[in-house]
Amino acid sequence: MAPRQHDAETRLPWDLYLAVIRTEVDRALQVTDDLDAPVPACPGWTARDLLEHVGLVFRHKVESIRSASEPPWPLSGMDTSDVRRLVTEETATLLAELQQRGPREIRHTWFPDDRSNGFWFRRMALEATVHRVDTEQAAGGPVTPIEDEVALDGIDEFLTVFVGGPWWDDDEELSGFPVDARVRITADGRSWTLALSEREVLVTPGDDAPVDLAVEGSPHEVYLWMWGRAPADLALEGRKDLLEQLEGRFAELGN
Repeated sequence: MAPRQHDAETRLPWDLYLAVIRTEVDRALQVTDDLDAPVPACPGWTARDLLEHVGLVFRHKVESIRSASEPPWPLSGMDTSDVRRLVTEETATLLAELQQRGPREIRHTWFPDDRSNGFWFRRMALEATVHRVDTEQAAGGPVTPIEDEVALDGIDEFLTVFVGGPWWDDDEELSGFPVDARVRITADGRSWTLALSEREVLVTPGDDAPVDLAVEGSPHEVYLWMWGRAPADLALEGRKDLLEQLEGRFAELGN
């Protein structure tokens, strides 16, 4: 498939993605006092593990962009003894790389519909956003609301990039949550309809056809719920019994 170009309806301005990365990393470092604090959404991880993960992911994407290939994970030879320094330095390296190359350059990504560098602008901004929430939850304080436009873009990315697709071609690796239903998810007037079966999820933006379950909430609430960072404190209409199966499918595809 040809790479998708910048779509004003589903993508943010490129410079805003860079600003989001800066802001979210700064906030994550600011709230993290106790590096040994457990991260609620990442069982077995401490805040130290989380910051190390962010730093290593950022460098991994830099190496991917530079080489136009998929580097090994985890990268070898990285000094992770000081995770605050690691995150600070790797954030600066990532931002410089993205700014230098710009979003239009064709590079390696793991998503076949978008081989442009712009994929990494978006993905790393949203990665930073979710993990900033993780640091706030680990610190035990309030979660800073995600701006509506960022959360809406995050919902779209989660559904169209992570969830949508024929993911179960092998009979031995079928989904553990074989829900067969149509679900509509709505936030701030935008909606996505999911046609789920045992083998695939088809995602259609703005579909008004009848559904088995309708889920609606603020962009912030819906986005964090999808990533397992918040409970489903949302408006539900229809077959509420489908919610657990839907959350299970999200967890399979988002991890």
